This record gives sequence, C-alpha cells and structure tokens, in this order.
Amino acid sequence: MQRQWFYTGIILFLFLVLVFGVPLFPELMAIGIAGPMNLGMLIFLLLHVLTPLLAFRYLKQTQGK
Repeated sequence: MQRQWFYTGIILFLFLVLVFGVPLFPELMAIGIAGPMNLGMLIFLLLHVLTPLLAFRYLKQTQGK
C-alpha cells in the first residue's frame, strides 16, 4: 500500500507542476531542454509516460503476491 501512495504522489506532483507552473512561471517552463523540447513539454511527456508505467508496475507487484 505504501508504494501505491508513493506512485500517486509522483503523478500528482507532476500534474500540479504542469497546471500551476505554466501560468505562474512561464519563463521557467519555457527553458529549452533538447532541440524544440522545453521544460513544460518534458513534464507533459513524463506525466503521460510515467503514469501507465507506474500503474503497470504496481499491478505486476500486486498480482505477484
């Protein structure tokens, strides 16, 4: 149960950084990372890749017990 809340916290943190970071800190979120990708895009990508990955990992752990 502890990992479930840890994974949920990670996803919630990324979501909140994306939702509040873009309007409050647009210069920070516009920092270039690689090529055309900026920090806001990177957080968006992490949010959409990490969510199913962590969900899959959690389901594999619970089914393995």
